Amino acid sequence: MLSIDNTYNAQELRDFDERVAKGLGSKNYDYVVELKIDGLAIELIYENGFLQTGSTRGDGTIGEDITQNLKTVEAIPLAIKEKKQVIVRGEVFITKNDFERINKMQQEKGLPVYANPRNIAAGSIRQLDPKITAGRKLDSFAYELLTNFGQKTHEEKHKILKDLGFKTNKHNKYCKNLEEVLQFHEYWIKKRKKLDYEIDGVVVLVNNNEIFEKLGVVGKAPRGAIAYKFP
Repeated sequence: MLSIDNTYNAQELRDFDERVAKGLGSKNYDYVVELKIDGLAIELIYENGFLQTGSTRGDGTIGEDITQNLKTVEAIPLAIKEKKQVIVRGEVFITKNDFERINKMQQEKGLPVYANPRNIAAGSIRQLDPKITAGRKLDSFAYELLTNFGQKTHEEKHKILKDLGFKTNKHNKYCKNLEEVLQFHEYWIKKRKKLDYEIDGVVVLVNNNEIFEKLGVVGKAPRGAIAYKFP
């Protein structure tokens, strides 16, 4: 499970775009841009239509088995209408309202409060008792589909995920070029406070799956993706 390189400025994003063009020898590609949820990355494996294994990213090769806790997250389907093995990746997070609710409970019990929603999400998903996880009311978005359903683009992956019953982020957007990516980023800098969950940037991905794979990986990060974080 790879990580993604990140940047905080527009020039480095332009440099990324130039590297993509140079790697392909062409400007014939487009992007999908997703909101970067401030949560915890997970992988879900379904066998014969049922959730078999749920794990954290861990070190990218080995993660923690958190299957029972993930089964308490309403947004994660326990069963899907597909019998072949299906592997999905996504993010587990907590809403701003539930973050405040839990911190209020912590204060009432004389316990330390959590610094941010991500800490609660990470701590909740690792609880030994799934009942505690269930009480935290975690949420989840799916953003990656590893199983081959004939999808040609990242956009199509999201459509298939939705058809399978996974919750996807409605704000993710197709962008035909880098200028539209920059506009999307600028828009969400201004609008992020209106969301009921925390985001810390946007994830920019080359839309065409064949091109994305062709660009390859450098270190532990794909060359076809970058996180453009907020200041």
